Amino acid sequence: MPKKLDLNLLQTLEALLAERNVTRAALRLHTTQPALSAQLARLRSMFGDPLFIPGSRGMTPTPRALELQPQITQLMASLRAVVHPTRFDPATSAETILIAATDSTQFLLAATVAELHAAAPFLKLGTMPVMRLAKPEIERYLATGQLDIVIGLTVLFPDDLRVREISQDDYVCVMRLDHPFRKPTLSINDFCSFEHVFMSPLGGEFSGDVDAALLELGRERTVIASVPSALVATRVLETSDFVAVFPSALARRESHLLKSYPLPVTIPKLKLAMAWHERTHLNPAHQWLRERLIKALQQSVKPDPDKEAP
Repeated sequence: MPKKLDLNLLQTLEALLAERNVTRAALRLHTTQPALSAQLARLRSMFGDPLFIPGSRGMTPTPRALELQPQITQLMASLRAVVHPTRFDPATSAETILIAATDSTQFLLAATVAELHAAAPFLKLGTMPVMRLAKPEIERYLATGQLDIVIGLTVLFPDDLRVREISQDDYVCVMRLDHPFRKPTLSINDFCSFEHVFMSPLGGEFSGDVDAALLELGRERTVIASVPSALVATRVLETSDFVAVFPSALARRESHLLKSYPLPVTIPKLKLAMAWHERTHLNPAHQWLRERLIKALQQSVKPDPDKEAP
């Protein structure tokens, strides 16, 4: 006999997969913990699987539950799209949208947060570092609603996501405004003579594309510190004679504190892209936010003629 489809149970499963905690899932569904526990028992019977194993830090999904998660998330999103009106008004939208992005990208978007809030005062944005996610995690997080938008290097993204290239940017060498180096151009000898701060989003790395390019020329630089973010790197540079390599857009953003020079070696451009899942592709709130984030980032990589050095 075919099993009877119960949409309420599927909604419960969706909440449990997202929260992995009975109490939080009950709050999310505006129900009681005993009622949700009873629904979980029915779910286990429906699927012939425990689905969740209780533990000291919540509930651990079984392999069957993890297999169901992307299907349930997409199914529930489709059902909501059917029953809810598609009209979108940023002034009243109360969506919560979760974004993963590189540290430097978050830094560039910081000034946009106030503008977004002015246009959509009830919209909530959450961010996390993208470099800590591997390709399979990015796909799973986007499919299950643990993330909605990922902004990062194009090579990060699995093939089955919606991907849009945002911009390409060069890298520059940066140092504090009153740094003793005052030559009009930066030679490779000058560059290698400095002590460098390396930006490592994952932490603990001391080399990258610049070092590979130098090695091909039989040169090397001295990296004395590895820091996880642009904010930390900028603060270190402000109070030292060290230098660092920044994307040019970020260097312009910090031009009130740092001066910059073109790199004396050639390395690949920074190719930034945005990725999202099919489940949010037609969501009006997500479409609205994606366009504004893309516009803000594209604007950030355009040099300002009024601020260009003579």
